[in-house]
Amino acid sequence: MNATSQAITPELASKIAHLAFLFRSEFSGSTVDLSPWLTDEQTQSQLDPYSIDMSFYLPKHLKVLACQYVLMQVHFSEYLFLPTCQLQTIDVCGYMFTKQQWQFSTEDWTFVGLSTPKIKCQVQFKNLINHIFQLFKHPNQVNTSE
Repeated sequence: MNATSQAITPELASKIAHLAFLFRSEFSGSTVDLSPWLTDEQTQSQLDPYSIDMSFYLPKHLKVLACQYVLMQVHFSEYLFLPTCQLQTIDVCGYMFTKQQWQFSTEDWTFVGLSTPKIKCQVQFKNLINHIFQLFKHPNQVNTSE
């Protein structure tokens, strides 16, 4: 679901904003879209109600991720407002215009696709993903380490 739709508590809103900040600080010059999906009924019916979805646009001169657009889906075990909710996986796809260049999942922690980022950038990206896991270790609590 669009990240804007999942910011249902102050804690979640803060964590979503921090996730966007983490990405932008790692890949400076990028811009965030907290609502990458259309809001029509057909699109919304196909979305995971237990995920936070956002996208990032990378400037043309920033070629570190071998794409211009990144779609990130952070999947949880259940509705985010439930106290037992836990982060399960993170799936990310990189696109050049409308063509997918690569995909990444924490199911296997590998990049696959036509044009994947260089190894140095993959390590940088995986480091970012680890920070996201720490951020959402307890989705409904504000981390004192943030």
